[in-house]
Amino acid sequence: MSYILSKLIQDVYGALGQLEIAKATGGTNSLVIDTKLQNRGRDDDWKGGSLIVIKAGGNTPEGEFERITASDDSAGELTLVNALSAAIESGDTYGLTSEYYPLDAMIEMANAGLRALGDIPLVDTTTLESVQNQNEYAASVAWKRRPPVMIDYQGLGGDATDRNWVRVYDWEFVPALPGQTGVIAFRREIPAVRDIRVWYVDSHPRVESFDDVISESIVPDLAVCAVVERALRWQNSRLGGADVFLMQQWQDAKLELERARIHHQIWKPKRGSKLNLSGVLG
Repeated sequence: MSYILSKLIQDVYGALGQLEIAKATGGTNSLVIDTKLQNRGRDDDWKGGSLIVIKAGGNTPEGEFERITASDDSAGELTLVNALSAAIESGDTYGLTSEYYPLDAMIEMANAGLRALGDIPLVDTTTLESVQNQNEYAASVAWKRRPPVMIDYQGLGGDATDRNWVRVYDWEFVPALPGQTGVIAFRREIPAVRDIRVWYVDSHPRVESFDDVISESIVPDLAVCAVVERALRWQNSRLGGADVFLMQQWQDAKLELERARIHHQIWKPKRGSKLNLSGVLG
């Protein structure tokens, strides 16, 4: 099963001690009812917080998250800012967080933490398709931070299950002005109407939706450590370093992140040779 943004945020909230897990006793698409929340505090205690559907029998809205716009203490009801894709039902497990770490901020911290881990391996098989009598192709802007690592093309045309990729050795990447596409120039023409596969490295693509997948090249524990460190850094900055316990948590999180970087290093493909030397040994 893929490790998605929703699970990452759940794990980060849990590591921060900010996730209260409970079971709903009913609800709708935009309202969660939990009688165990009745008379526990005051109205709107959970306003500004967030709700994550952890378990819904494997069906929607499992994994979805949303901000809370109001809470009714006497009724044990939580009203969501936007409706979920399906109604909350009795027995569904959900996670509840306060506004101390707002959901929107946590999504930004997730992206910042993933980017801070450095480049990850990526493959693009959709941007380029070979054209007859053409040796130069516009390169995606995403490939410009570093030249592509390797390039190959579909050896068997029209076969989506066995494409028999063929490595290309004689090519050159020509950069361009900021915001403009560069050029990939092949010395020899590639057979027409073939997918061209470009291997490259870049920072993690942005994640926003609950089901956006975290790259499999990043071990979940490493991703959690990176986001926890970013969240604690953000909270310490908000408070101007006034909370001694929070400051110590941040220092501990930085050490934990360094250990995770060592134990869970991100794999990157080696840069392919630009020459194909047939019959040469050693």
